[in-house]
Amino acid sequence: MLALIAAIPILLTIVMTVVLNVPAKKALPIAWFSIVIIGLFYWQMDVQHIASYTITGFLGSIDTLLIIFGAILLMNMLKEAGAMRRIEGMFNGITEDARIQLVIIGFAFSAFIEGAAGFGTPAAIAAPLLIGLGFPPMAAAISCLILNSTPVPFGAAGTPTNSAFACVEDVLPTLGITPDTWLLSFSFISALGMDIGAFLIIFIVVGITTMKFGKDHKFSDALPVLPFCLLAALSFTVISLPLAMFIGSEITSLASAAITVFVLLGAAKSGFLMPKDVWRFESQQAKEAEKEGDVVATSQMSLLKAWTPYLLISLWLVATRIPQFGLKPIITSFSVSMSNILGVENAVWSFKYVNNPGIAPFILVVIIGIFLYGLSGAQVTHMIKASGRQVYGAFIALLFGFALVYIYRYSNANAAGFDSMLLAMAHGMADLAGANFFYVSPIIGSIGAFMFGSNTVSNIMFTPLQFETATILNLPQIAIVALQNQGGAIGNMICINNIVAVCATTGISGVEGKLIRTDAVPWAIYYVICIAVMSAILAFGWIPAY
Repeated sequence: MLALIAAIPILLTIVMTVVLNVPAKKALPIAWFSIVIIGLFYWQMDVQHIASYTITGFLGSIDTLLIIFGAILLMNMLKEAGAMRRIEGMFNGITEDARIQLVIIGFAFSAFIEGAAGFGTPAAIAAPLLIGLGFPPMAAAISCLILNSTPVPFGAAGTPTNSAFACVEDVLPTLGITPDTWLLSFSFISALGMDIGAFLIIFIVVGITTMKFGKDHKFSDALPVLPFCLLAALSFTVISLPLAMFIGSEITSLASAAITVFVLLGAAKSGFLMPKDVWRFESQQAKEAEKEGDVVATSQMSLLKAWTPYLLISLWLVATRIPQFGLKPIITSFSVSMSNILGVENAVWSFKYVNNPGIAPFILVVIIGIFLYGLSGAQVTHMIKASGRQVYGAFIALLFGFALVYIYRYSNANAAGFDSMLLAMAHGMADLAGANFFYVSPIIGSIGAFMFGSNTVSNIMFTPLQFETATILNLPQIAIVALQNQGGAIGNMICINNIVAVCATTGISGVEGKLIRTDAVPWAIYYVICIAVMSAILAFGWIPAY
């Protein structure tokens, strides 16, 4: 009974977002209000503790909000300056084979944008670019949605993975676990399942594209590019796994995808692993007027200048995240903190502002970019306003999402003598799923992504629940939280918010249901891969002992 009552805010959120199509920015404040009511009248918490944890949650969201704002601001600055158009122009003329274009742009370039910005930007940029190259809008939408799954745990400088870690960081020392060590292991385990999945999912997407949109409607038309698909996955993986294992989550997707882009560009230009016959869509041809317009728009900027902001971001993140350089202890020493918020002892907040990627390097690079590109005051004002409008919904959702999680976690401070609502739900999940919880865990992550439109928000909402349930069932917490992280990542391809957004950017609104049905099969394949890889990790004892 306690578990069911504790679950009301989450169930309410699911009904509002999935059934009633209420956006997260409206659903989460209502869910927060419901947990306040439950806390006051059933858990018998006092107003002081509820207010304190709400404020602590609000403050805890600042880290993530700044990353989102900085990433989107950077993207808008590049668009305003014409640098993004120049980068897109670089891809024109690589090859006329649509299958190769799909691998390079739909996977590698999209993964790079995910690593740098995340939060829906890859599909918004990559899908229109594919359409410009002659892809049918539906093909561009489907492929970009599915392919934007592998890099997602490390999107926007590792925000989803770091957000999951932040939800359990304060619990780890009580279990005798060093948080930094746990984070590196968590990053690696999360990356392993996603990267192995890439070896299959890239090829499957090409096959879906040739089967559904090709002249002959044959999946086998994808076979000639299988070696190129494997090269893309291999290039990404051999960079991604060491970065996740030894450095952490911030540059994992960003650096892996950047290197993969140039590896694939080099292979395509040299003819390495390229198919003998060029495959194109029946109607694939770019309009000459559009091509001429692109030449005029992009000819004034060098590629180096267009890529400079990304190069600066990569250099900063590499220099400050690799331990051997010794910069991380310096940048993490700059912090502001609050303790005993509203007089509540364990209500503590700390913000390491120089270590926040939203401030450094994103906003810092935007400031440099304003002068680099000579943007006018009107252009700067426009990009700031546009970024503010894009972030507003996430701002409201994350404020109340964090507040909700904090009340869930610390609701053990009550006069009724109950455990926290989080622990009550964990006991309920343990009783309900039992030994099968291992298989349920990534599904919960995907449901979170489906509900909230973000792996980050899914991790914030469900990581504490997954961690506590794993503890009760004596399952390795790090494996279960990694499955949550992976589930949220693959949930991106069936997330209604992402689907609505990509339909809008590709001009095919009204086919959302068809996209979900098409993406459901790749989601199921990726789910099986993640479960199989995690099972192997457990079977071979690769989970670190703490």
